Amino acid sequence: MNKKFSVVAVLGVLALVGAGCSSTSTTSGDTSATTNTVTKPAVVSNSGAAQDKLDGKWKVTSATGDMASLNEGTPYTFVGKSKLTTGSGILANSGDITAITDTTFSVMFAGMSNASNYNYHFDGAKLVIEPQGSNQVLTLEKQ
Repeated sequence: MNKKFSVVAVLGVLALVGAGCSSTSTTSGDTSATTNTVTKPAVVSNSGAAQDKLDGKWKVTSATGDMASLNEGTPYTFVGKSKLTTGSGILANSGDITAITDTTFSVMFAGMSNASNYNYHFDGAKLVIEPQGSNQVLTLEKQ
C-alpha cells in the first residue's frame, strides 16, 4: 500500500510541477496580434477491443479523489499496447505496459521495482482511468 501511495504521490507531484511549468509564458516583441486555436476532441471509434482504443495522446480533463487538482491537464500518451508516458518535458514519466486486457493495464515505470496497476473503461469518447488501490478517478479526452 505504501509503495502504491508513493507512486501516486510522485505522479501527482510531477503533474503539479508540469502544470506550473506549462502555464508560464514569456512575451517578446509585438503583442498586438493574438491567435486563438480551437481544437475539436478527437473521435474515438467504438469498434474493436477496448485496449486498441488506448493508443494515442490523451489529456486529463477532470479528476476526483486524492490530489485531484494535481492530475488535471496531465497528458497521457499510449504507444500501441507497449508503452505509456505521463506528464511532459522533464517531468515525463515513461514505462512499459507489462499486461493489458479490455479493463485493466499494468505499467512498469522507469526506476520503479513494482508495476502500477490501473482499471479503465470508456465513457463515450472519454477514457476513464482508476489507479488500483486509490480513490482516484481520472477522465481523459483524446487530443
